Amino acid sequence: MVDSGSSDGTLNIVRGFKSIKLVQIRSEEFTYGRALNIGTAEAAGNVVVFLSAHAIPANDRWLSNLVGHFTDASVAGVYGKQLPHGNAYPPVRAQLLGRFKSTSQAQTSPDQHFFSNANAAIRRDVWERTPFNEEICYCEDQMWARTVLSLGHKIMYEPEAAVYHSHNESIRKVYQRSRLEELGFLAIYPERQWSLTTFCNIWWRKVLRDVKFIMANNEERKWLLIVPVYRFFEVYGFLEPHLPGVLWRPIYKRIVSFPQRLISRRKRRVIS
Repeated sequence: MVDSGSSDGTLNIVRGFKSIKLVQIRSEEFTYGRALNIGTAEAAGNVVVFLSAHAIPANDRWLSNLVGHFTDASVAGVYGKQLPHGNAYPPVRAQLLGRFKSTSQAQTSPDQHFFSNANAAIRRDVWERTPFNEEICYCEDQMWARTVLSLGHKIMYEPEAAVYHSHNESIRKVYQRSRLEELGFLAIYPERQWSLTTFCNIWWRKVLRDVKFIMANNEERKWLLIVPVYRFFEVYGFLEPHLPGVLWRPIYKRIVSFPQRLISRRKRRVIS
């Protein structure tokens, strides 16, 4: 286990298990790629498994399903399905359920790739030749996947290796996460471009999907008011690195305050 300065009691729990090897790094040293490289170097075996601290295996066959594809020598990495927790926000559930399909898929093209280290396994000997980039802030898994695919390896998606992994984040955090993700993508694809038309099209598709999900699953109707702003700032986070300056931050708090209060408001209990 690689710890980068946790303060929630995790270290005390880990130290209670003698079989777990604990590696500590300073928080200021942390990047996702660096933590993954350190952990992989310290791990034993030719198949190394990654599991986010927030991810919980969905069944007792998770691990065997995840590593089963390595009988194919061409497979460099396998990633599993991510399911939303029961209390996940409706737009979070809609996104995860839409992204992670129910059938196994193989990736061979470096121009069409997806990989997530939150729930994944990689082949050590491939990693030794292509370690994770330690400098980029996000998308080190996407960069690694593109690299190994360009070398002729294969990436597998296994839906039966499922974990529960979702975050109920504030709108501010959603914006910050998507902005960092886009900066990571720009490190992989420097020619990548966003326009106002791209922004509007993606925002509209996400809102429409969320509205359909809310209505189909009888979610609280307050989310019909929240998702347009929620998705606006998520998609704006992707657009912002392409702008000459920060155009919307001065009005951020005014736009966000109302939907954020709606998110935080709980259902009233009715006592009969």
